[in-house]
Amino acid sequence: MIWLYILMPVIILGGIAIYFDKRSGLTPPDELQLREKIKEYPPENHNSYGP
Repeated sequence: MIWLYILMPVIILGGIAIYFDKRSGLTPPDELQLREKIKEYPPENHNSYGP
């Protein structure tokens, strides 16, 4: 019975975290879109530490 007191807060907080994760609507970025963005901005050939 004591395990119920230990696990209930974990289950409740996990449920709240899953609820807000689904509600936020964040999705991982599409790799095709990332490839297109990289093609739009090719790396420059000069040293990035210098002026």
